[in-house]
Amino acid sequence: MQGPGRGTVTPIVGGRLTIGREEGNHLRIEDPKSSRFHAEVVFEKGHWHVHDLGSSNGTWGSSGRFDSLVLKDGVEFRIGRTSLRFELAGGATPTNPEDGVRGQLVERERIEGLLASDSDRLRRNPGTEASVADLARQNAYLVLLHRIVERSREGRSRDDLFELLDDAAAEALEGDRCAVFLPADDQPEGWALWPAHAVRLRARYGSIPFARTLLQAVHVGREPLLCTTAIGDLDPSVSMLQAGVRSAMAAPLRIGDEIHALLYVDRIHGATPFGRDDLAFLAAAANQLAVSCANLAQVAGLTAELARLQAERSSASPPPLLGVGLDAVRAAIERTAPARVHVALIGEPGSGKDLVARHVHYASPRRQAPYQTVRCAADTGHLLAALFGSSGAPGALELCDGGTVVLEDLAEAPAEVQERLVRAIDQGVVQRPGEATPRAADVRLIATIPKSLIGDSRVLATLAERFGFSLPLPPLRERPGDLEALSAHLLSGIAAGLGRPVPTIDASVMSLLMRHPWPGNVRQLRQVLERAVVAAAGGVIHLADLPETLRGSPAAAVGGPILTLAEVERQHLLGVLERLGGNKKGAAEALGIDRSTLYAKLKSYGILDR
Repeated sequence: MQGPGRGTVTPIVGGRLTIGREEGNHLRIEDPKSSRFHAEVVFEKGHWHVHDLGSSNGTWGSSGRFDSLVLKDGVEFRIGRTSLRFELAGGATPTNPEDGVRGQLVERERIEGLLASDSDRLRRNPGTEASVADLARQNAYLVLLHRIVERSREGRSRDDLFELLDDAAAEALEGDRCAVFLPADDQPEGWALWPAHAVRLRARYGSIPFARTLLQAVHVGREPLLCTTAIGDLDPSVSMLQAGVRSAMAAPLRIGDEIHALLYVDRIHGATPFGRDDLAFLAAAANQLAVSCANLAQVAGLTAELARLQAERSSASPPPLLGVGLDAVRAAIERTAPARVHVALIGEPGSGKDLVARHVHYASPRRQAPYQTVRCAADTGHLLAALFGSSGAPGALELCDGGTVVLEDLAEAPAEVQERLVRAIDQGVVQRPGEATPRAADVRLIATIPKSLIGDSRVLATLAERFGFSLPLPPLRERPGDLEALSAHLLSGIAAGLGRPVPTIDASVMSLLMRHPWPGNVRQLRQVLERAVVAAAGGVIHLADLPETLRGSPAAAVGGPILTLAEVERQHLLGVLERLGGNKKGAAEALGIDRSTLYAKLKSYGILDR
């Protein structure tokens, strides 16, 4: 394997020789892994030494990477793929380096993959040293580009590809800053710095500005541009020069009219500017990874569409809302469903908020679109992902574009989530974490909450204002006339699920059901009837088939004094707690309500600490 510079001899005069890519070095090498001022050879303490000058890719000897190495006649070391050998001139032992040439470096091999025939042809012609170096660098870029193609196949996300771009730019271009920008029309230059780089570069370079003129020009022209004196597409601006940015270039990751990102590289230190070959490599790398980004986006889009197709659709009519006690609710649904208004459903646990939400969706023009429920009583991270998605998956707001999302127990959502919901409602779009491009999210939101939305201090006022209609749902105890029809409907479904005939309800049982306060509402009634169907014999539900807590409640004492609903509920709560040994979690489950509702009731009745 041959390369330009093989056999080149560089004398060491005056006891010091510098090595690197910058013009001012005694020995200038074009290896892409060489830093601009990479290493130095010096005579000190009676010996020759080679010192690494803090290079990015290191200086290597037979024992690995080193910071300093004593040089003896014939010792070899390596910078990138360039191998150098130290030789004492004429085998002499150095005593005073000022006497003349006492050492020399022989450059042996450089740049993997160089076409030997072209190199030989160029070396046979006088004055072609610059051409040889240019050819070497171009071929080095081809090798790196091939690696990028191979490694891009392993990328599983857009962030993986951005890290790959960053690595390639740092390895080949020797830029001080390598930054990825995302399209952002709301920013003055049209770009927003990729969040990972915003933290990384700010920590290293502070507030040194980027080449804004270059960023704006690429945003408008949508083509790779070089910003450097004389040979560039743009000259550095005064502000660039004042900030120390001498040379910069940028290339968009573009497929057709779609731009996924922009790769920016600049040099702050040193006088060597970027050249056309550098820009060509940057553009080629950006083009290759634009294809990979587009492929990832297409896969993500197909995944999102699959999830969207699998999302629940409520084209079938939901179960009916039974009873005259819900006449006002049915009328409100008829008025509200066709409008483009977000709805808050106010009611106790088990009062049928989920069923009413389905009716609102079914009665609206959105009935053929997806419908999903998101429980807001989750930690912030899971809830953000469930609503707004992640870098690789869509959230409910994106999946249900054109449909309905039910926010179950909205008051439990953290403030951060509520603030993002306000922006999503106002803008009609959502933005996955770490992405700059928003996605459509035309959804109707239906929030469920156990009391007045505006009155609950846990719900931000700005979010509460976005729900233009509040629909209160009456608890079951306030519509005892609906118990008979509702029980018959529930029994029909329960019996069908168990593969049994539908039982009838004894008159005494129905009387008790109508007098019971039902703190768990319809949910609790269903649980009672499910138990009764299992226990009943002969096709009739008797009092003995009901749970003991229900048979022993004040409502079972027909001849007793008439109690207020509050007192009935209070006594029933005491009875359940006593039966369960004060286990509040078990009591909440037995009553069919959540623990927060149970604690609120216990506190209101002055029995929280009992």
